[in-house]
Amino acid sequence: MLIVGKTDAFEQNYMAKFEELATHYGVFVKYERDRAARDIGLHLTKDLRSGKKQVTNSLVWFQMKGVMATTLNKEEFEKAKCVGLSMDIEHLRHWFLDKEPTHLIVYIESVDQFLVMNLQTYIAETWGRGILTLDQKSATVTVPASSVLDEQAFAILTRYADMAQWVKALDAEQADVELLSRDCNLIYAFSSAEARQVECGVLWTKWLSKMRGELRVAERPIDFEGDVADGWETIHEHWQYGGINPENSYPYLELFALEDYEPETFTNAWGDEELVDDGETIVLKNGDHVFGPNAANEYCHFVFGARLNEYGVKLQSYVETLVQIGLLELRDPTSDGHTFIDIAPWHNRLV
Repeated sequence: MLIVGKTDAFEQNYMAKFEELATHYGVFVKYERDRAARDIGLHLTKDLRSGKKQVTNSLVWFQMKGVMATTLNKEEFEKAKCVGLSMDIEHLRHWFLDKEPTHLIVYIESVDQFLVMNLQTYIAETWGRGILTLDQKSATVTVPASSVLDEQAFAILTRYADMAQWVKALDAEQADVELLSRDCNLIYAFSSAEARQVECGVLWTKWLSKMRGELRVAERPIDFEGDVADGWETIHEHWQYGGINPENSYPYLELFALEDYEPETFTNAWGDEELVDDGETIVLKNGDHVFGPNAANEYCHFVFGARLNEYGVKLQSYVETLVQIGLLELRDPTSDGHTFIDIAPWHNRLV
């Protein structure tokens, strides 16, 4: 009678689970023989609005490992907050020198969950070139329990694939493409504002009582006649731990005052000049002064006009090129809603 060993059955099971999970994000590629320290590859794809999928130019390689529940139970895993695996130094050297990075996938049976980590980055940060001369047979590789292989992880891998394509297609700087990847839809909204008969603004809440900043990019009809803070419809929202500098966070925008502000002051008992209105005045890069009223010492609220500057026009030309050659499909704001980003240390991921 032929018997499949427990380890082989376990590996077969978690490979099937991985393929079921990953099949939504690409086309599988496999070696005929397991001789390259890689178990499986995934040629990434992107969903299009039409329901079709676009094949990217990115092939992601994975090395698969599994940890049985009898080796690491749920309580031990949650307490440890990480998993350590012993790996051959020769394999680590190979992954370090590979042209394309290999991602380590670890299946934790006790919690029915996959973890993921870029091995090339891990080796570079842990040993660097020292891995090439490390005089030992094996080393422990540690994967944080927080580095989960989920929908967001695949979205990040796809974003990296997009940026690699865009850098080559546009002959652009990496920093420009990273900003474009984050804000391409927003940049397009600014460039099309005049044609859509809207004006754009930035509404910034500078919190005094919280450790975060909030910023909204919004639109209103170009002929709106109400108060400077009224009539805005949000198209983009941005929260950030530690606060936000609007002009530095959106370097492709020129912010400007929507109304003239002449501060009224008085001399206090100590001979210092103070504002009659309770709040704060911001001086923008173009010299405009914008006053933000103080809301009961909770926050100051500022409203700026906004338009693309010279750098923004450059980025918009990139957007037009990417759309034209089929590497970018812009969001439909009427059906997809406004964009949102939240930046904080606890959102950091390995992948």
